[in-house]
Amino acid sequence: MFKIDLLRGDTLMKLLVNFRDIGNIPTAEGKKVKSGFFLRSGEVVNVENSVVERLLNEYRLQTIVDLRGKKETTERPDDTISGVDYVNIDILRDVKGQGASFEELLAGSASADNGMLELYENLILTEGAKKGYQQFLEMIVSQPDKPILFHCFAGKDRTGLAAALILGSLGVSKEFIYEDYLRTNEMRRDANQQIVDQLKKQGLTDAQLKEVLIMMNVDQRYLERSFSLMDQEYGGFENYILNGLNMPKSFFKDMKTAYTA
Repeated sequence: MFKIDLLRGDTLMKLLVNFRDIGNIPTAEGKKVKSGFFLRSGEVVNVENSVVERLLNEYRLQTIVDLRGKKETTERPDDTISGVDYVNIDILRDVKGQGASFEELLAGSASADNGMLELYENLILTEGAKKGYQQFLEMIVSQPDKPILFHCFAGKDRTGLAAALILGSLGVSKEFIYEDYLRTNEMRRDANQQIVDQLKKQGLTDAQLKEVLIMMNVDQRYLERSFSLMDQEYGGFENYILNGLNMPKSFFKDMKTAYTA
């Protein structure tokens, strides 16, 4: 078995990968999501000083929300940024192995595509994920004047659903939610290629590398699976927020008041 160390390599992590502000997106009510409050990215590790300065001065960053698990945060802790609060919410704490692993895929015991679909089911159905996203939304609605950066490792799955929950709660259509979600494939292209090149040097076959690339990208079907489960299990997005995540009825109004204009 190859030792899969996807996080090695300073050149990969010098910049904040998959970073973007999800503001300025139109809502169904003819408004826009306020910019400068919701920043999403991959892990905040070994970030260059120039990037830190931009986060502090341009984006007025006040809180980092890390959606990774204990193993990830222990092996690759986020950078400490002076004056910025750090909150860790382990979204996949109830999922053994934290979703489909590269080791399982390379051993032939699973397919990347099926593993990703299962991951998005876990993001909706497991108690740990529901509690985690509840904590995340409660924090956002309770401190509307504080810009946050939220992330996981790649900033695509746990972070992707977190962004979808924010945008959906603000009245953004699924069309625009998917558009933001799929931007990850473009914004992670260089980082993903470096991972593939590293694994190729370790001797992985083309078939194995294809599976890795599936896991390192997003597919609209994955997020659609989460939305479908919200419909099946809770009767829709709003009921999932209210009954699955136990948010108060005032939540949607409070979010739109604070974060749309």
